[in-house]
Amino acid sequence: MAHTCRICSPYVPGLTHADTAREASDEAASAERVDNLRITPMRAGSGRTRAAVERMKLWQNGRTLRVRFLDGRPEVQARVRDIAKEWEALANLQLQFVDSGPAQIRISFAEEGFSWSTVGTDALTVPASEATMNYGWLEPDTPLREYQRVVRHEFGHALGMIHEHQNPAASGKIPWDRPKVYAYYAQQGWDRDDVDFNIFQVYDEDSTNHSAFDPASIMQYAVPDSLTVGSYAIGWNTEFSATDIEFMRRQYPRNAPAMQELQIGGARVETDLALAGEVDSFHFEVAAAATFIITTEGPTDTVLTLHGPGDRGAVLAWDDDLGRGRNARLVRKLQPGYYWLTVRHKDAGAAGRYSLGIKQRA
Repeated sequence: MAHTCRICSPYVPGLTHADTAREASDEAASAERVDNLRITPMRAGSGRTRAAVERMKLWQNGRTLRVRFLDGRPEVQARVRDIAKEWEALANLQLQFVDSGPAQIRISFAEEGFSWSTVGTDALTVPASEATMNYGWLEPDTPLREYQRVVRHEFGHALGMIHEHQNPAASGKIPWDRPKVYAYYAQQGWDRDDVDFNIFQVYDEDSTNHSAFDPASIMQYAVPDSLTVGSYAIGWNTEFSATDIEFMRRQYPRNAPAMQELQIGGARVETDLALAGEVDSFHFEVAAAATFIITTEGPTDTVLTLHGPGDRGAVLAWDDDLGRGRNARLVRKLQPGYYWLTVRHKDAGAAGRYSLGIKQRA
């Protein structure tokens, strides 16, 4: 296998560049975890605020994911399994390898020359008989470090991580020599659209690996000096970086409290956004149609999002700072049903205390 082929495939079968697949992806993510859909306020023209919707693809925290091999040699399967299980020390998830029955992650070795994985909950949109992950060059005599590099990387995708060079914070950090990059990947059968989509394009939202570009991430491609302007290169990362570890522990925290239930007219919930990027989730039930006032209070610049009724992925309303100071306030007439609230810091890198309450307007 040529060294230039040892990166993720530009395509994930059935999911890349398809609008219908994107809709299914969003629906699966929203059904899995309420904070997979977040609102980020952005300043528009004339001082007005608009909103951007972020689409995360994280699994429900604490979940057991069933993993099954569709094919492959037993000795190769064993090495993949042992390395994949390392993720359990970083994230509050269990990887249960099974020999039969349904599985969220299904591994094949059939597509030679290409390794890839669906990202997080995108696996739920793949037909149950098809692979969600492929390893195209692992053999019994493949060096251990290559196993570590590719298996840690692909299972990072499977748990919700994207390529680090597509992190918004990576924009402008890598001095790509674009003509040489196009020529390099053309040798692997990539056209210019493939290169733009997989190499140059960064995500617009902050639903990414990290808040800062991390060239040491296990999710970062190698960048040879021959493809950059000046003297710049990134080697083949085989270990989890400190930022990888911190990020996954934040997204899948251990000993996380269960989603809190709010009582309409009850005492305010005193809590905090303890870590950068944290999103708190709450739920409440409306018994009869009425107008309700939902507010945050405290020193933290909060963004409050209301989801429902009956659909955790549906955004009904959101607010940034219509409350006192930098707090949020929503006033909505709600019909009977089940609703969810998510609270996040406006600054993705900040934390702070706040309280949340809901009451019926007289």
